[in-house]
Amino acid sequence: MILGKLTHLDLRQQWQDEARNFTPWLSSEEGLSILGETLGMELELEDTEVYVGNYRADIVAKDTPSNDYVVIENQLSSTDHDHIGKLLTYAASFGAKTIVWIAKKIREEHRQALDWFNEITVQNVDFFGIEMELLQIADSPYAPNLKIVSKPNEWTRSIRAEKQKLTKGDTLKVEFWTSFNDYLQNNQVNINRRKPGAQHWYDIAVGRGGVHFALLLRTNKRDIACEVNMHDENAKRMYNYLFADKDDIERNIGNSLEWKELPEGKSSRIILRESMDPSDKSKWDEIFSWYVDTVSRYRKAFVPRIKRFKA
Repeated sequence: MILGKLTHLDLRQQWQDEARNFTPWLSSEEGLSILGETLGMELELEDTEVYVGNYRADIVAKDTPSNDYVVIENQLSSTDHDHIGKLLTYAASFGAKTIVWIAKKIREEHRQALDWFNEITVQNVDFFGIEMELLQIADSPYAPNLKIVSKPNEWTRSIRAEKQKLTKGDTLKVEFWTSFNDYLQNNQVNINRRKPGAQHWYDIAVGRGGVHFALLLRTNKRDIACEVNMHDENAKRMYNYLFADKDDIERNIGNSLEWKELPEGKSSRIILRESMDPSDKSKWDEIFSWYVDTVSRYRKAFVPRIKRFKA
Protein backbone atom coordinates (compact mmCIF):
# COMPACT_ATOMS: atom_id res chain seq x y z
CA MET A 1 0.00 0.00 0.00
CA ILE A 2 1.36 3.40 -1.00
CA LEU A 3 0.32 6.23 1.31
CA GLY A 4 0.29 9.86 0.31
CA LYS A 5 1.99 12.60 2.29
CA LEU A 6 -0.25 15.19 3.92
CA THR A 7 0.96 18.73 3.29
CA HIS A 8 -0.08 21.82 5.24
CA LEU A 9 -0.31 24.82 2.93
CA ASP A 10 -0.37 28.53 3.63
CA LEU A 11 -3.91 29.89 3.34
CA ARG A 12 -2.74 32.60 0.95
CA GLN A 13 -1.84 29.98 -1.65
CA GLN A 14 -5.59 29.71 -2.23
CA TRP A 15 -6.87 33.07 -0.99
CA GLN A 16 -4.51 35.98 -1.50
CA ASP A 17 -6.71 38.64 0.11
CA GLU A 18 -9.21 38.40 2.95
CA ALA A 19 -11.86 40.76 1.56
CA ARG A 20 -11.50 39.97 -2.16
CA ASN A 21 -10.87 36.21 -1.99
CA PHE A 22 -11.44 34.57 1.38
CA THR A 23 -14.67 36.28 2.46
CA PRO A 24 -16.41 35.52 -0.88
CA TRP A 25 -15.46 31.84 -0.56
CA LEU A 26 -16.42 31.52 3.11
CA SER A 27 -19.78 33.20 2.44
CA SER A 28 -20.49 30.90 -0.51
CA GLU A 29 -22.77 27.90 -0.21
CA GLU A 30 -19.71 25.63 0.00
CA GLY A 31 -17.98 27.71 2.66
CA LEU A 32 -21.04 28.18 4.87
CA SER A 33 -21.84 24.47 4.55
CA ILE A 34 -18.37 23.54 5.84
CA LEU A 35 -18.57 26.10 8.64
CA GLY A 36 -22.13 25.07 9.53
CA GLU A 37 -21.12 21.42 9.75
CA THR A 38 -18.28 22.38 12.10
CA LEU A 39 -20.59 24.43 14.32
CA GLY A 40 -23.59 22.10 14.10
CA MET A 41 -25.72 24.82 12.51
CA GLU A 42 -27.65 25.48 9.29
CA LEU A 43 -26.21 28.77 8.03
CA GLU A 44 -27.80 31.04 5.45
CA LEU A 45 -26.03 34.15 4.14
CA GLU A 46 -27.52 37.56 4.91
CA ASP A 47 -24.75 39.83 3.59
CA THR A 48 -21.01 40.44 3.45
CA GLU A 49 -18.88 43.49 4.24
CA VAL A 50 -21.76 45.05 6.17
CA TYR A 51 -21.10 48.57 7.44
CA VAL A 52 -21.34 49.09 11.19
CA GLY A 53 -20.31 52.67 11.80
CA ASN A 54 -16.93 53.15 10.15
CA TYR A 55 -16.16 49.43 10.06
CA ARG A 56 -17.46 46.47 8.08
CA ALA A 57 -18.48 43.06 9.38
CA ASP A 58 -17.01 40.35 7.15
CA ILE A 59 -20.05 38.03 7.07
CA VAL A 60 -23.51 38.23 8.59
CA ALA A 61 -25.52 34.99 8.39
CA LYS A 62 -28.54 33.44 10.04
CA ASP A 63 -29.05 30.09 11.72
CA THR A 64 -32.13 29.02 9.76
CA PRO A 65 -33.97 26.93 12.38
CA SER A 66 -33.82 29.72 14.99
CA ASN A 67 -33.53 32.71 12.60
CA ASP A 68 -30.83 34.10 14.93
CA TYR A 69 -28.00 36.23 13.57
CA VAL A 70 -24.47 34.83 13.30
CA VAL A 71 -21.54 37.26 12.91
CA ILE A 72 -18.35 35.89 11.34
CA GLU A 73 -14.97 37.62 11.27
CA ASN A 74 -12.07 36.04 9.41
CA GLN A 75 -8.33 36.54 9.18
CA LEU A 76 -5.78 34.85 6.97
CA SER A 77 -3.16 35.57 9.63
CA SER A 78 -3.02 35.17 13.40
CA THR A 79 -5.66 36.94 15.46
CA ASP A 80 -5.08 40.50 16.69
CA HIS A 81 -6.53 42.83 19.32
CA ASP A 82 -8.28 44.98 16.71
CA HIS A 83 -10.63 42.20 15.59
CA ILE A 84 -11.77 41.17 19.07
CA GLY A 85 -13.17 44.65 19.64
CA LYS A 86 -14.85 44.62 16.25
CA LEU A 87 -16.45 41.26 17.00
CA LEU A 88 -18.19 42.63 20.08
CA THR A 89 -19.28 45.78 18.24
CA TYR A 90 -20.77 43.81 15.34
CA ALA A 91 -22.45 41.32 17.67
CA ALA A 92 -24.13 44.14 19.60
CA SER A 93 -25.22 45.87 16.39
CA PHE A 94 -27.01 42.80 15.01
CA GLY A 95 -28.06 41.26 18.33
CA ALA A 96 -26.15 38.15 17.22
CA LYS A 97 -26.52 34.95 19.23
CA THR A 98 -23.39 33.35 17.73
CA ILE A 99 -20.04 35.08 17.19
CA VAL A 100 -17.41 33.25 15.13
CA TRP A 101 -13.74 34.25 14.79
CA ILE A 102 -11.86 32.30 12.12
CA ALA A 103 -8.12 32.73 11.65
CA LYS A 104 -4.98 30.91 10.63
CA LYS A 105 -4.02 30.94 14.31
CA ILE A 106 -6.01 31.94 17.40
CA ARG A 107 -3.43 33.46 19.72
CA GLU A 108 -3.49 32.15 23.28
CA GLU A 109 -4.58 35.45 24.83
CA HIS A 110 -7.49 35.65 22.39
CA ARG A 111 -8.53 32.04 23.04
CA GLN A 112 -8.57 32.85 26.75
CA ALA A 113 -10.70 35.93 26.06
CA LEU A 114 -13.24 33.88 24.08
CA ASP A 115 -13.33 31.24 26.83
CA TRP A 116 -13.96 34.00 29.37
CA PHE A 117 -16.79 35.47 27.29
CA ASN A 118 -18.41 32.03 27.17
CA GLU A 119 -18.02 31.61 30.93
CA ILE A 120 -19.65 34.92 31.90
CA THR A 121 -22.35 35.00 29.20
CA VAL A 122 -25.57 33.16 30.04
CA GLN A 123 -28.12 34.73 27.67
CA ASN A 124 -27.69 32.21 24.85
CA VAL A 125 -24.78 34.08 23.24
CA ASP A 126 -22.00 31.78 22.05
CA PHE A 127 -18.42 32.63 21.05
CA PHE A 128 -16.36 30.34 18.82
CA GLY A 129 -12.68 30.55 17.97
CA ILE A 130 -11.79 28.49 14.90
CA GLU A 131 -8.40 27.82 13.36
CA MET A 132 -8.34 27.07 9.65
CA GLU A 133 -5.76 25.10 7.75
CA LEU A 134 -5.38 24.12 4.12
CA LEU A 135 -4.40 20.52 3.39
CA GLN A 136 -3.29 18.58 0.32
CA ILE A 137 -2.23 15.01 -0.41
CA ALA A 138 0.08 14.76 -3.44
CA ASP A 139 -1.69 16.60 -6.29
CA SER A 140 -5.17 16.38 -4.79
CA PRO A 141 -7.42 19.48 -4.63
CA TYR A 142 -6.83 21.71 -1.62
CA ALA A 143 -8.97 20.74 1.38
CA PRO A 144 -9.95 23.30 4.04
CA ASN A 145 -10.00 21.99 7.61
CA LEU A 146 -11.62 23.87 10.49
CA LYS A 147 -10.68 23.20 14.12
CA ILE A 148 -12.65 24.68 17.02
CA VAL A 149 -10.23 25.88 19.71
CA SER A 150 -12.73 27.82 21.82
CA LYS A 151 -16.43 27.12 22.27
CA PRO A 152 -19.14 27.34 24.94
CA ASN A 153 -19.36 24.52 27.41
CA GLU A 154 -22.92 23.48 26.61
CA TRP A 155 -23.60 21.47 29.72
CA THR A 156 -22.29 23.94 32.32
CA ARG A 157 -23.74 26.92 30.40
CA SER A 158 -27.23 25.43 30.32
CA ILE A 159 -27.11 24.31 33.94
CA ARG A 160 -25.63 27.58 35.25
CA ALA A 161 -28.11 29.77 33.40
CA GLU A 162 -31.10 27.92 34.81
CA LYS A 163 -29.74 26.47 38.04
CA GLN A 164 -32.14 28.49 40.18
CA LYS A 165 -35.12 27.30 38.15
CA LEU A 166 -34.24 23.86 36.81
CA THR A 167 -36.41 21.02 38.01
CA LYS A 168 -35.25 17.43 38.04
CA GLY A 169 -37.08 16.96 34.74
CA ASP A 170 -35.35 19.98 33.19
CA THR A 171 -31.93 18.64 34.17
CA LEU A 172 -32.87 15.29 32.64
CA LYS A 173 -33.77 17.00 29.34
CA VAL A 174 -30.39 18.76 29.17
CA GLU A 175 -28.61 15.46 29.84
CA PHE A 176 -30.86 13.66 27.32
CA TRP A 177 -30.15 16.07 24.44
CA THR A 178 -26.44 16.24 25.33
CA SER A 179 -26.31 12.43 25.10
CA PHE A 180 -28.22 12.59 21.82
CA ASN A 181 -25.58 14.95 20.43
CA ASP A 182 -22.89 12.48 21.50
CA TYR A 183 -24.82 9.67 19.78
CA LEU A 184 -25.00 11.68 16.54
CA GLN A 185 -21.28 12.42 16.62
CA ASN A 186 -20.17 8.91 17.59
CA ASN A 187 -22.30 7.32 14.86
CA GLN A 188 -21.51 9.99 12.24
CA VAL A 189 -25.21 10.71 11.68
CA ASN A 190 -26.07 13.35 9.08
CA ILE A 191 -28.04 15.56 11.47
CA ASN A 192 -26.57 18.89 12.51
CA ARG A 193 -26.19 18.98 16.28
CA ARG A 194 -28.12 21.62 18.22
CA LYS A 195 -27.32 23.24 21.53
CA PRO A 196 -28.92 21.08 24.25
CA GLY A 197 -31.30 22.82 26.62
CA ALA A 198 -34.06 22.14 29.13
CA GLN A 199 -36.77 21.88 26.50
CA HIS A 200 -38.83 18.97 25.19
CA TRP A 201 -37.94 19.55 21.52
CA TYR A 202 -34.90 19.38 19.22
CA ASP A 203 -35.26 21.24 15.91
CA ILE A 204 -33.81 20.02 12.59
CA ALA A 205 -33.63 22.23 9.51
CA VAL A 206 -35.13 21.05 6.22
CA GLY A 207 -33.55 23.62 3.90
CA ARG A 208 -36.50 26.01 3.78
CA GLY A 209 -37.62 28.78 6.11
CA GLY A 210 -40.90 28.61 7.98
CA VAL A 211 -40.83 24.84 8.39
CA HIS A 212 -38.63 22.36 10.24
CA PHE A 213 -38.63 18.89 11.75
CA ALA A 214 -38.71 18.60 15.54
CA LEU A 215 -37.85 15.65 17.75
CA LEU A 216 -40.04 15.61 20.85
CA LEU A 217 -40.14 13.92 24.24
CA ARG A 218 -42.82 13.74 26.93
CA THR A 219 -41.71 12.29 30.26
CA ASN A 220 -45.19 12.60 31.77
CA LYS A 221 -46.77 10.51 28.99
CA ARG A 222 -43.68 8.37 28.46
CA ASP A 223 -43.50 8.83 24.73
CA ILE A 224 -41.39 10.40 22.01
CA ALA A 225 -42.25 11.86 18.61
CA CYS A 226 -41.02 13.37 15.37
CA GLU A 227 -43.02 16.12 13.68
CA VAL A 228 -43.12 18.48 10.73
CA ASN A 229 -43.69 21.95 12.18
CA MET A 230 -44.96 24.66 9.81
CA HIS A 231 -45.00 28.07 11.47
CA ASP A 232 -44.95 31.04 9.07
CA GLU A 233 -47.65 32.85 7.08
CA ASN A 234 -47.75 29.96 4.57
CA ALA A 235 -48.22 27.25 7.22
CA LYS A 236 -51.88 26.46 6.48
CA ARG A 237 -51.36 26.39 2.72
CA MET A 238 -48.34 24.11 3.08
CA TYR A 239 -50.27 21.85 5.45
CA ASN A 240 -53.14 21.49 2.97
CA TYR A 241 -50.64 20.90 0.15
CA LEU A 242 -49.09 18.04 2.12
CA PHE A 243 -52.44 16.73 3.34
CA ALA A 244 -53.49 16.24 -0.29
CA ASP A 245 -50.72 13.59 -0.46
CA LYS A 246 -51.60 12.07 2.93
CA ASP A 247 -51.99 8.49 1.71
CA ASP A 248 -48.74 8.49 -0.29
CA ILE A 249 -46.83 10.18 2.53
CA GLU A 250 -48.02 7.65 5.11
CA ARG A 251 -47.06 4.82 2.76
CA ASN A 252 -43.59 6.38 2.42
CA ILE A 253 -43.28 6.73 6.20
CA GLY A 254 -44.70 3.29 6.90
CA ASN A 255 -47.02 4.56 9.64
CA SER A 256 -50.22 6.51 10.14
CA LEU A 257 -49.55 10.09 11.24
CA GLU A 258 -51.32 12.67 13.38
CA TRP A 259 -52.40 15.51 11.07
CA LYS A 260 -52.98 18.68 13.10
CA GLU A 261 -53.96 21.73 11.06
CA LEU A 262 -54.68 23.74 14.24
CA PRO A 263 -56.88 26.25 12.37
CA GLU A 264 -57.06 28.71 15.28
CA GLY A 265 -53.29 28.92 15.63
CA LYS A 266 -50.40 30.07 13.45
CA SER A 267 -48.66 26.69 13.14
CA SER A 268 -49.63 23.27 11.81
CA ARG A 269 -48.03 19.92 12.68
CA ILE A 270 -47.70 16.39 11.31
CA ILE A 271 -46.63 13.96 14.03
CA LEU A 272 -45.44 10.38 14.46
CA ARG A 273 -45.41 9.16 18.08
CA GLU A 274 -43.78 6.15 19.71
CA SER A 275 -44.30 4.74 23.22
CA MET A 276 -40.84 4.86 24.80
CA ASP A 277 -40.04 6.42 28.16
CA PRO A 278 -37.36 9.14 27.78
CA SER A 279 -36.82 9.22 31.55
CA ASP A 280 -35.44 5.65 31.40
CA LYS A 281 -31.75 6.13 30.62
CA SER A 282 -31.35 2.48 29.70
CA LYS A 283 -33.65 3.16 26.72
CA TRP A 284 -31.81 6.21 25.42
CA ASP A 285 -29.81 4.47 22.69
CA GLU A 286 -32.99 2.78 21.46
CA ILE A 287 -34.78 6.15 21.46
CA PHE A 288 -31.89 7.84 19.64
CA SER A 289 -31.93 5.09 17.01
CA TRP A 290 -35.68 5.62 16.52
CA TYR A 291 -35.14 9.38 16.13
CA VAL A 292 -32.45 8.88 13.48
CA ASP A 293 -34.48 6.31 11.53
CA THR A 294 -37.62 8.46 11.67
CA VAL A 295 -35.79 11.59 10.52
CA SER A 296 -34.48 9.58 7.56
CA ARG A 297 -38.02 8.50 6.66
CA TYR A 298 -39.36 12.03 7.16
CA ARG A 299 -36.67 13.45 4.90
CA LYS A 300 -37.55 11.04 2.09
CA ALA A 301 -41.29 11.59 2.42
CA PHE A 302 -41.51 15.30 3.18
CA VAL A 303 -38.44 17.24 2.01
CA PRO A 304 -39.03 16.84 -1.78
CA ARG A 305 -42.66 17.91 -1.30
CA ILE A 306 -41.71 20.83 0.93
CA LYS A 307 -39.23 22.05 -1.68
CA ARG A 308 -41.84 21.76 -4.45
CA PHE A 309 -44.38 23.80 -2.49
CA LYS A 310 -44.89 27.25 -4.03
CA ALA A 311 -45.64 29.96 -1.49
